[in-house]
Amino acid sequence: MRNSALLAGGVVLAVAAGCSSAPETGQWVGDLVTASDYEAVAGWVPGATSLSRDHAHSGRFADRIDAEHTFGLTFQLPLNQASVHALRGLDVEAWTYFSSLKSGGALQVQVWAHGPGQDAKPLYEEQLNLREQVTDSCHWTQVHRRFTLPDNLPGDANLRLFIWGNPSTKPVYFDDLRVKALE
Repeated sequence: MRNSALLAGGVVLAVAAGCSSAPETGQWVGDLVTASDYEAVAGWVPGATSLSRDHAHSGRFADRIDAEHTFGLTFQLPLNQASVHALRGLDVEAWTYFSSLKSGGALQVQVWAHGPGQDAKPLYEEQLNLREQVTDSCHWTQVHRRFTLPDNLPGDANLRLFIWGNPSTKPVYFDDLRVKALE
């Protein structure tokens, strides 16, 4: 009986191993542009001064804006690398924590032809004003918004996402960001 159980387990492992794809074929992640709980950022991104251990929705780290950190970490990727299909929009959800009702900030979504400083203005810019969805302080609130991108954006234009706030704001924490492609 024991030998047949071991044999059956070995067959299951062999079949499961046979189902895995080869590394050279890549891994398709569906409609996910990016997701971050900010855990993997620590130690990898030099100068990530907005990364904080003060409050986190999951894990140990969250991104933070406050009087010393007007901008949080920036996600940047060419549009033609953000999705396997033409990117028509973004569905963004995240968790945010206001340390005070005087807190404020926004999730900024931009598309630049080349990059800030190289162009006079972005090709596309919209924001999710966090105060529109956060009505209380000192607890985590899930925020969500869909952004529709213009049809004429070049594939090599840079998609940028970041949180920002007024320099006089009380701390705002941002965690568990999930960005899906709308195709």
